[in-house]
Amino acid sequence: MTTRKQRFRNVGAGKGVKAELDRTTLSRLYLHEGLTLAVIAERYGCTPQFVSLLLREYGLRSERPRGK
Repeated sequence: MTTRKQRFRNVGAGKGVKAELDRTTLSRLYLHEGLTLAVIAERYGCTPQFVSLLLREYGLRSERPRGK
């Protein structure tokens, strides 16, 4: 059985997205501009789940106040 990270690790499209959506960019979009996961995902051509995975990987998920 594979873990969640292993399933996403080999996604071909995700590799390019991850290069474009680095920690600084994702922090700006999610924390400072207040964009949702769906909006960010649509902008970068990936899924909201992939954006969520990157947020956790970069340690940003818990920094945004609830209710935004």
